[in-house]
Amino acid sequence: MTRTSQNLYERIAENMSDVVALHSPDGRYLWISPSVKRVLGYSPEELMGTDPYDLFHPDDAESIRNGTHQPAVSGNGNILIRYQIRRACGKYIWFETLTQPVEDDQGRVTELHTTSRNVTEQQRIEEALAESEALYRVAMDSLDEGVVIHDAEGRVIAHNPQAADILGLSSDELNGRVPIDPSWDSVYPDGTSFPGEAHPIMVTLRTGKPCSQVLMGIYSPHWKSRRWISINSQLIPKSIRDDAGRAAVVASFTDVTENIEREAQLKRWSAVYRFSSEAIILVDSAGLIKDVNEAFSTVVRDDRARWVGRSVDDITLETRSKGLFTSAIWPALAATGNWRGELWLRDAQGGVQVTWAAMTRVQQSVASETHYTMILNDFSERSDREEKLLYNAGHDSLTGLPNRLLLKDRFEVAARKAERQETTFACLYLDLNGFKPINDRYGHALGDIVLQSVAERISDVVRSSDTVSRIGGDEFFVIVFGLENESDYRDFAARISKAIGDRLEIEGQELAIGVSIGIALYPDHGKSLEALMKASDAAMYRAKHQRLWIDIAGDGT
Repeated sequence: MTRTSQNLYERIAENMSDVVALHSPDGRYLWISPSVKRVLGYSPEELMGTDPYDLFHPDDAESIRNGTHQPAVSGNGNILIRYQIRRACGKYIWFETLTQPVEDDQGRVTELHTTSRNVTEQQRIEEALAESEALYRVAMDSLDEGVVIHDAEGRVIAHNPQAADILGLSSDELNGRVPIDPSWDSVYPDGTSFPGEAHPIMVTLRTGKPCSQVLMGIYSPHWKSRRWISINSQLIPKSIRDDAGRAAVVASFTDVTENIEREAQLKRWSAVYRFSSEAIILVDSAGLIKDVNEAFSTVVRDDRARWVGRSVDDITLETRSKGLFTSAIWPALAATGNWRGELWLRDAQGGVQVTWAAMTRVQQSVASETHYTMILNDFSERSDREEKLLYNAGHDSLTGLPNRLLLKDRFEVAARKAERQETTFACLYLDLNGFKPINDRYGHALGDIVLQSVAERISDVVRSSDTVSRIGGDEFFVIVFGLENESDYRDFAARISKAIGDRLEIEGQELAIGVSIGIALYPDHGKSLEALMKASDAAMYRAKHQRLWIDIAGDGT
């Protein structure tokens, strides 16, 4: 475990009442929270590197190994178990532990994370409850756990106040409820539905066997959120049931929502740090780099290991940022706790990288160690993103052809050129014939492929100086420059028509499609894009209706 990871866990664990620990896959302690001194009487230093099995009660060691340790090493999480552990004074107490595996990028378990609490008192009360029905009410009311008594049909007939509080229900709302009630909206830890028949109460009623530490998420109307509980259930011996014989099963459960959410939050923090597209550097109070994420290695084109332990000042090896930490960054952090600005880096290959940097002082409490985070935004990546956004803004997402926005720009360029050279150019309005029946019969997915194929065929006919644009569903617009007269433009349009009309074979379907083309000339039929588009559109409709397929604006009028 890195020193950075250790510092992070220590900060999180400073105010915990639970005992939090990291273990190697074989179980040995890698790190343990300071609360272990209060709970077990050992200092963290005494336990580092030791095997916790030396502390487990002999009666529990095998069940811990088979029920918790081995499954966790295999990648299973959210494993909750109760067992006895020996304190420094030699006395055994009861522990309840939630175990989660920690995996590397390849999915291999590298560490085990445990959160444990002293449940000796709860254990003692549960045992007392099993021995005497006369004491069950006092016992239930004194527990931090929820305790519920069910009859033979699974209905709630008694409960302690904590049960109603955990479940977010009033006493009246809880009485009479059954585990199979769909309003519980119960789920497993993986989010799949938890069927009512699998509820520990129903399992114990059906089989007579106890259930232990079953983890379940339930919807709480009081909290308007899902709560996570760990449930135990067991049959009530007939010898201690009430006079009516109603009490059949007792269930006890603990609210473990905080543990689950804490684990989830740690995973989210880890994911944000590891997979962020922004370079992140963790720096200690002495200015030494404690860790960097993968994005930083990408920016500087260097291995992470070469930077951990170096001074953060070393990242500014480029002349334009040399001395910036001494002159500006550290003074700003001392004064305000924040600094932002441009930072020039020289990467491992000698290239220069310009970044926008933000560095912040972090201190969890007055007693905790100050550290710093620096986030670098790579300007070159941002330029690539902006270039892609600019391209997407001017092009049709399906065919990649210029859209109306870019067409307007290309038209203005063509118009200025025609004015300078005192020449003309043509605007062709294309509308596909037979596309709608194909789209309706074979679906939009195949229709999209047809449009892409048509776009390619038009592009193969035109020259690099021409512009092809998709302006509607099955409508295209072409700007053609440099031909001599109307007959040349008709011939050009005829080549486009022939290319489109050639038979298409898509996904095993032979398809026939045609095109109607209207032609308008600049400046004879208009000097604006709108005017020429209107004139060529009218010519196209005339050609379509008269089955001429190609017509020039003004012909026949």
